[in-house]
Amino acid sequence: MMTQQQETALKRIHTELLELLRDTVRVLEEEGIPYSLIGGTLLGAVRHQGFIPWDDDIDIVLSRDSFERFAAIYPTRSGDGFSLALSDTWVPRVRKTDSSTTAFLDLFILDPFPNTRISQVWKLFRLKILQGMLKEHTDYSRFPFTKRLLLWTTNMLGKPFPKQYKLRVYHRISQVGDSKSPYEHTANGTFNDLSIAFPRGSFIPSRLTYASFEGHSVRIPKNASEILTMLYGPDYMSLPPEEQRIPLHLEL
Repeated sequence: MMTQQQETALKRIHTELLELLRDTVRVLEEEGIPYSLIGGTLLGAVRHQGFIPWDDDIDIVLSRDSFERFAAIYPTRSGDGFSLALSDTWVPRVRKTDSSTTAFLDLFILDPFPNTRISQVWKLFRLKILQGMLKEHTDYSRFPFTKRLLLWTTNMLGKPFPKQYKLRVYHRISQVGDSKSPYEHTANGTFNDLSIAFPRGSFIPSRLTYASFEGHSVRIPKNASEILTMLYGPDYMSLPPEEQRIPLHLEL
Protein backbone atom coordinates (compact mmCIF):
# COMPACT_ATOMS: atom_id res chain seq x y z
CA MET A 1 0.00 0.00 0.00
CA MET A 2 1.35 3.42 -0.96
CA THR A 3 1.98 6.17 1.53
CA GLN A 4 0.51 9.64 1.11
CA GLN A 5 3.98 10.87 0.18
CA GLN A 6 4.26 8.27 -2.57
CA GLU A 7 0.81 9.13 -3.93
CA THR A 8 1.74 12.82 -4.12
CA ALA A 9 5.03 12.02 -5.83
CA LEU A 10 3.28 9.68 -8.29
CA LYS A 11 0.85 12.39 -9.37
CA ARG A 12 3.78 14.65 -10.18
CA ILE A 13 5.62 11.89 -12.03
CA HIS A 14 2.50 10.90 -14.01
CA THR A 15 2.25 14.50 -15.24
CA GLU A 16 5.85 14.40 -16.44
CA LEU A 17 5.47 10.93 -17.93
CA LEU A 18 2.59 12.14 -20.08
CA GLU A 19 4.78 14.98 -21.33
CA LEU A 20 7.48 12.44 -22.22
CA LEU A 21 4.93 10.20 -23.95
CA ARG A 22 3.43 13.06 -25.95
CA ASP A 23 6.80 14.28 -27.19
CA THR A 24 8.09 10.81 -28.04
CA VAL A 25 4.89 9.76 -29.85
CA ARG A 26 4.79 13.07 -31.72
CA VAL A 27 8.22 12.42 -33.24
CA LEU A 28 7.47 8.75 -33.94
CA GLU A 29 4.19 9.58 -35.68
CA GLU A 30 5.58 12.52 -37.67
CA GLU A 31 8.49 10.40 -38.89
CA GLY A 32 6.30 7.36 -39.62
CA ILE A 33 8.27 5.16 -37.22
CA PRO A 34 6.24 2.15 -35.97
CA TYR A 35 6.00 1.69 -32.21
CA SER A 36 3.69 0.20 -29.61
CA LEU A 37 3.03 0.42 -25.93
CA ILE A 38 4.23 -2.64 -24.04
CA GLY A 39 4.61 -3.91 -20.48
CA GLY A 40 2.82 -2.09 -17.70
CA THR A 41 1.91 0.80 -20.01
CA LEU A 42 0.10 -1.55 -22.39
CA LEU A 43 -1.62 -3.18 -19.44
CA GLY A 44 -2.61 0.25 -18.17
CA ALA A 45 -4.05 1.23 -21.55
CA VAL A 46 -6.17 -1.93 -21.70
CA ARG A 47 -7.19 -2.25 -18.05
CA HIS A 48 -7.30 1.41 -16.92
CA GLN A 49 -7.31 3.40 -20.19
CA GLY A 50 -4.26 5.13 -18.74
CA PHE A 51 -1.72 4.61 -16.01
CA ILE A 52 -1.84 1.66 -13.69
CA PRO A 53 -2.38 3.81 -10.57
CA TRP A 54 0.92 2.75 -8.97
CA ASP A 55 3.04 2.59 -12.15
CA ASP A 56 5.90 5.06 -12.41
CA ASP A 57 7.33 4.75 -15.92
CA ILE A 58 6.31 4.43 -19.58
CA ASP A 59 7.19 1.43 -21.77
CA ILE A 60 7.39 1.56 -25.58
CA VAL A 61 8.63 -1.18 -27.92
CA LEU A 62 10.21 -0.73 -31.35
CA SER A 63 11.99 -2.91 -33.87
CA ARG A 64 15.77 -2.52 -34.04
CA ASP A 65 15.50 -0.54 -37.30
CA SER A 66 12.79 1.70 -35.86
CA PHE A 67 14.83 2.40 -32.75
CA GLU A 68 17.90 3.33 -34.78
CA ARG A 69 15.83 5.72 -36.90
CA PHE A 70 14.35 7.27 -33.75
CA ALA A 71 17.73 7.57 -32.02
CA ALA A 72 19.16 9.35 -35.06
CA ILE A 73 16.31 11.84 -35.45
CA TYR A 74 15.05 12.51 -31.91
CA PRO A 75 17.89 14.78 -30.74
CA THR A 76 17.02 17.21 -33.54
CA ARG A 77 13.23 16.83 -33.32
CA SER A 78 12.60 16.64 -29.59
CA GLY A 79 10.79 19.36 -27.74
CA ASP A 80 12.71 21.75 -25.53
CA GLY A 81 13.86 20.07 -22.33
CA PHE A 82 13.63 16.49 -23.61
CA SER A 83 16.57 14.21 -24.33
CA LEU A 84 17.42 10.63 -25.23
CA ALA A 85 19.72 8.94 -22.71
CA LEU A 86 21.68 6.03 -24.18
CA SER A 87 23.99 5.22 -21.28
CA ASP A 88 21.88 5.44 -18.10
CA THR A 89 21.46 1.68 -18.28
CA TRP A 90 21.07 -0.99 -20.99
CA VAL A 91 17.61 0.46 -21.75
CA PRO A 92 17.54 3.71 -23.80
CA ARG A 93 15.39 6.31 -22.06
CA VAL A 94 13.69 9.56 -22.91
CA ARG A 95 13.97 12.02 -20.03
CA LYS A 96 13.23 15.61 -19.15
CA THR A 97 16.62 17.24 -18.85
CA ASP A 98 15.46 19.90 -16.40
CA SER A 99 13.47 17.55 -14.14
CA SER A 100 14.20 16.90 -10.50
CA THR A 101 12.08 13.72 -10.54
CA THR A 102 12.94 10.19 -11.67
CA ALA A 103 10.42 10.20 -14.55
CA PHE A 104 11.57 8.36 -17.68
CA LEU A 105 10.22 6.57 -20.75
CA ASP A 106 11.84 3.20 -21.53
CA LEU A 107 12.47 2.14 -25.13
CA PHE A 108 12.52 -1.64 -25.50
CA ILE A 109 14.05 -3.03 -28.69
CA LEU A 110 13.00 -6.18 -30.54
CA ASP A 111 15.86 -8.46 -31.55
CA PRO A 112 15.96 -12.03 -32.93
CA PHE A 113 15.25 -14.85 -30.51
CA PRO A 114 17.66 -17.70 -31.40
CA ASN A 115 16.23 -20.77 -33.10
CA THR A 116 17.87 -23.52 -31.06
CA ARG A 117 17.48 -24.15 -27.34
CA ILE A 118 21.20 -24.08 -26.68
CA SER A 119 21.58 -20.75 -28.52
CA GLN A 120 18.66 -19.30 -26.55
CA VAL A 121 20.13 -20.36 -23.21
CA TRP A 122 23.58 -19.04 -24.11
CA LYS A 123 22.27 -15.65 -25.27
CA LEU A 124 19.99 -15.19 -22.26
CA PHE A 125 22.72 -16.27 -19.83
CA ARG A 126 25.12 -13.63 -21.17
CA LEU A 127 22.49 -10.89 -21.13
CA LYS A 128 21.49 -11.68 -17.55
CA ILE A 129 25.11 -11.68 -16.38
CA LEU A 130 25.68 -8.34 -18.09
CA GLN A 131 22.55 -6.87 -16.50
CA GLY A 132 23.97 -7.80 -13.11
CA MET A 133 27.31 -6.29 -14.06
CA LEU A 134 25.62 -3.05 -15.14
CA LYS A 135 23.24 -2.62 -12.20
CA GLU A 136 23.92 0.41 -9.99
CA HIS A 137 22.51 1.36 -6.58
CA THR A 138 20.79 -2.01 -6.15
CA ASP A 139 18.44 -2.31 -3.18
CA TYR A 140 19.42 -5.82 -2.12
CA SER A 141 16.73 -5.91 0.57
CA ARG A 142 14.10 -6.39 -2.15
CA PHE A 143 15.46 -9.82 -3.11
CA PRO A 144 15.70 -13.26 -1.47
CA PHE A 145 19.14 -14.39 -0.32
CA THR A 146 20.02 -16.48 -3.38
CA LYS A 147 19.20 -13.66 -5.79
CA ARG A 148 21.02 -11.15 -3.57
CA LEU A 149 24.09 -13.34 -3.77
CA LEU A 150 23.82 -13.62 -7.56
CA LEU A 151 23.35 -9.87 -7.97
CA TRP A 152 26.29 -9.10 -5.70
CA THR A 153 28.53 -11.62 -7.50
CA THR A 154 27.74 -10.33 -10.98
CA ASN A 155 28.12 -6.76 -9.77
CA MET A 156 31.60 -7.56 -8.47
CA LEU A 157 32.47 -9.26 -11.77
CA GLY A 158 31.57 -6.07 -13.60
CA LYS A 159 33.60 -3.69 -11.43
CA PRO A 160 36.87 -3.93 -13.42
CA PHE A 161 35.17 -3.02 -16.73
CA PRO A 162 34.17 0.51 -17.82
CA LYS A 163 30.43 1.06 -18.14
CA GLN A 164 30.62 2.01 -21.81
CA TYR A 165 32.46 -1.21 -22.62
CA LYS A 166 29.80 -3.29 -20.84
CA LEU A 167 27.06 -1.43 -22.71
CA ARG A 168 28.75 -2.06 -26.07
CA VAL A 169 29.01 -5.78 -25.30
CA TYR A 170 25.36 -5.84 -24.17
CA HIS A 171 24.12 -4.18 -27.36
CA ARG A 172 26.22 -6.55 -29.50
CA ILE A 173 24.89 -9.68 -27.79
CA SER A 174 21.34 -8.31 -27.95
CA GLN A 175 21.42 -8.58 -31.73
CA VAL A 176 22.72 -12.16 -31.83
CA GLY A 177 20.36 -14.52 -33.63
CA ASP A 178 19.01 -15.35 -37.07
CA SER A 179 17.24 -12.33 -38.54
CA LYS A 180 14.73 -14.78 -40.07
CA SER A 181 13.93 -16.44 -36.76
CA PRO A 182 10.15 -16.89 -36.28
CA TYR A 183 10.41 -15.24 -32.87
CA GLU A 184 11.82 -12.05 -31.40
CA HIS A 185 12.29 -10.72 -27.90
CA THR A 186 13.09 -7.51 -26.08
CA ALA A 187 16.75 -8.31 -25.56
CA ASN A 188 17.14 -5.14 -23.49
CA GLY A 189 14.06 -5.96 -21.42
CA THR A 190 13.79 -6.70 -17.74
CA PHE A 191 15.52 -9.77 -16.29
CA ASN A 192 12.28 -11.77 -16.10
CA ASP A 193 11.05 -10.78 -19.57
CA LEU A 194 14.15 -11.64 -21.60
CA SER A 195 12.93 -15.16 -22.35
CA ILE A 196 9.48 -14.11 -23.61
CA ALA A 197 9.47 -14.88 -27.34
CA PHE A 198 6.94 -12.93 -29.40
CA PRO A 199 5.94 -14.26 -32.83
CA ARG A 200 7.85 -12.24 -35.42
CA GLY A 201 5.75 -9.39 -36.76
CA SER A 202 3.60 -8.97 -33.64
CA PHE A 203 4.38 -5.24 -33.64
CA ILE A 204 4.45 -4.38 -37.35
CA PRO A 205 2.15 -1.50 -38.44
CA SER A 206 -0.55 -3.74 -39.93
CA ARG A 207 -0.94 -5.48 -36.57
CA LEU A 208 -1.27 -2.28 -34.56
CA THR A 209 -4.28 -0.16 -33.68
CA TYR A 210 -4.92 2.95 -31.62
CA ALA A 211 -6.12 3.14 -28.04
CA SER A 212 -6.67 5.87 -25.49
CA PHE A 213 -4.10 6.44 -22.77
CA GLU A 214 -5.07 9.22 -20.38
CA GLY A 215 -6.99 10.81 -23.25
CA HIS A 216 -4.12 10.53 -25.74
CA SER A 217 -4.19 8.32 -28.84
CA VAL A 218 -1.34 5.80 -28.85
CA ARG A 219 -0.55 2.59 -30.69
CA ILE A 220 -1.06 -0.86 -29.18
CA PRO A 221 -1.15 -4.37 -30.74
CA LYS A 222 -4.45 -5.52 -32.19
CA ASN A 223 -3.83 -8.77 -30.31
CA ALA A 224 -3.11 -6.96 -27.04
CA SER A 225 -4.84 -9.74 -25.10
CA GLU A 226 -2.36 -12.32 -26.42
CA ILE A 227 0.63 -10.10 -25.69
CA LEU A 228 -0.57 -9.32 -22.16
CA THR A 229 -1.25 -13.00 -21.49
CA MET A 230 2.35 -13.76 -22.46
CA LEU A 231 3.61 -11.02 -20.14
CA TYR A 232 1.28 -11.36 -17.16
CA GLY A 233 -0.72 -14.55 -17.53
CA PRO A 234 -4.41 -15.08 -18.37
CA ASP A 235 -5.63 -13.10 -15.32
CA TYR A 236 -3.97 -9.86 -16.40
CA MET A 237 -7.24 -7.95 -15.99
CA SER A 238 -7.36 -8.79 -12.27
CA LEU A 239 -5.73 -6.39 -9.84
CA PRO A 240 -2.80 -7.77 -7.81
CA PRO A 241 -2.94 -7.98 -4.00
CA GLU A 242 -2.91 -4.55 -2.39
CA GLU A 243 0.56 -5.05 -0.89
CA GLN A 244 1.96 -5.40 -4.42
CA ARG A 245 0.45 -2.14 -5.65
CA ILE A 246 3.62 -0.09 -5.17
CA PRO A 247 5.84 1.85 -7.59
CA LEU A 248 9.05 0.12 -8.66
CA HIS A 249 11.32 3.09 -9.41
CA LEU A 250 10.02 5.89 -7.22
CA GLU A 251 12.72 7.54 -5.13
CA LEU A 252 11.66 9.67 -2.17
